Amino acid sequence: MNQISVSYDGRFTWLLSGDAIGPTRTFSSLPEAISCARELTDAAEAMIEMRIDGFYACVHQERGWPHRIHAPDRKAA
Repeated sequence: MNQISVSYDGRFTWLLSGDAIGPTRTFSSLPEAISCARELTDAAEAMIEMRIDGFYACVHQERGWPHRIHAPDRKAA
């Protein structure tokens, strides 16, 4: 199972790391980071640890990543 870490550095940067990810990557949004992780792991089973401003969550994704981790981006009205 892939082990993935997503964290927010408090300065508008999301960090993505883990064995399947390679070197730590940076993103400007959580959806971008999750999309990259899903692509790099080919949506294989994964345990995703998230650290955001003192909040910690662990999300288990089965193959295909059926669970939504973040809300969809809002469209301007």
